[in-house]
Amino acid sequence: MNHYDALGVAPGADAGEIRRAYLQAARRHHPDFHADADPATRAANAARMQLLNQAWEVLGDPAARARYDRDRLVAEDPGVARRAAREPGVPEGKGWTPRIDDDGWMHDFDAWANERDEPAPDAPPSARRGLALVAPVALFAAAGVSLFLGALYSARPMIAVAAILLVLSAGLFVLLPLFEMARGRRR
Repeated sequence: MNHYDALGVAPGADAGEIRRAYLQAARRHHPDFHADADPATRAANAARMQLLNQAWEVLGDPAARARYDRDRLVAEDPGVARRAAREPGVPEGKGWTPRIDDDGWMHDFDAWANERDEPAPDAPPSARRGLALVAPVALFAAAGVSLFLGALYSARPMIAVAAILLVLSAGLFVLLPLFEMARGRRR
């Protein structure tokens, strides 16, 4: 028994007709309406309700219904199955097989042949770039030392140098990440 037979509708029925048939059958076979019946009747109605729910789950969803209809046609028409058997299958180890008029894969042959779509590896970081990233920390440390020595010796020029170094350090803490992001965007 297929889902259409379970609901008592023709395969070409529209969605509204299928819904009405489901509701009518559900009202007739729902276990709650047969609570006072004998156990055999209750079991028969529960089994029938299960079939109705399965049919409605498939036929009530347009995408699931289309898949069900397609699979049903393949099962009923042996010619469709033979045609599908003649079409190229997916070879062992390959993720896909190109179709007729599908030449998009030719433009990305390396990724297809390797079966991976990984980006090119990053260039190794240069030593100069590493020093630039340490500059804000070094300036901050120098500002701390200058402030300590300026306070220790009561030297106002040392405290002024500490303030300048602190401002430069804060500026580089903000600007260097922005430069790195801009450099990464250009790659």
